[in-house]
Amino acid sequence: MNITKVIFGLNAVREAIQDPSRIQKVFIENGASSPASQKLKEEVMRSGVSYSFVPEQKLHKHTKENHQGFVALIGEIQFESLENIIDINKQQLFLLLDGVTDVRNFGAIIRSALGLGASGIIIGQTGAAPLNDIAIQASAGGAFHIPIIRVSHLKDAMYLLQSHEITLLGCTEKATKNISETNLNKSVGIVMGNENKGISKGVLNLCDEQIKIPINDTLDSYNVSVATAIVLYEYYRQNN
Repeated sequence: MNITKVIFGLNAVREAIQDPSRIQKVFIENGASSPASQKLKEEVMRSGVSYSFVPEQKLHKHTKENHQGFVALIGEIQFESLENIIDINKQQLFLLLDGVTDVRNFGAIIRSALGLGASGIIIGQTGAAPLNDIAIQASAGGAFHIPIIRVSHLKDAMYLLQSHEITLLGCTEKATKNISETNLNKSVGIVMGNENKGISKGVLNLCDEQIKIPINDTLDSYNVSVATAIVLYEYYRQNN
């Protein structure tokens, strides 16, 4: 297995060891003794993965981030094929990210998408945040449990979704229709845009509908990860 990812933190490592075949090694800080650390130590030891107790300095060689006493080396997360994820026999929710470049936003979006039942997250080959250690940590390990699809061009994915009668909704402050006024009791693809520029014109023009999130006059927009969570929750609310 080629080591291509370093992940860290209690939640991310806990999620990673659910699939021990992906783990090359878990490093545990000597002396980590909080109740949460002790619980994870026991889970690592029961999982059958290779692990070592090491001084804190060794963990810092792998990451300068807040590792909480745990670092794991894993194989690269494999991207999924959109054709294999689409299921015409059930209602699905896809999330399409058009130029989201901040890795922490990406990780937070993954976490919300998993928690609120999205079927998959679609990103472009270029102009997208990498699925790196920081994104995985920000997702609290959610990246291990939701299909992530990387496509050459986001428009190609949009055409494929539409060919399966999946409605594409572009979330933009320029829309006139609020998300709560939109029927979400069907398969949809929700398009979220870049942190600064929003959804690109070409992608927005391909959307079947445009929706917006209510906001008062003191702000002009939400952070993209927050906005995504709001839209995903509205989908969840209407379908549960």
